Amino acid sequence: MSTIISYFLFLLVLLILTLVLFIGLRTIRLI
Repeated sequence: MSTIISYFLFLLVLLILTLVLFIGLRTIRLI
């Protein structure tokens, strides 16, 4: 049970990091 929760949290963090990097690259290109 705990392993499933930790895996889900890992995927969530990975998704957030990808979104932050994508937005950061877009803002850098706009400037």
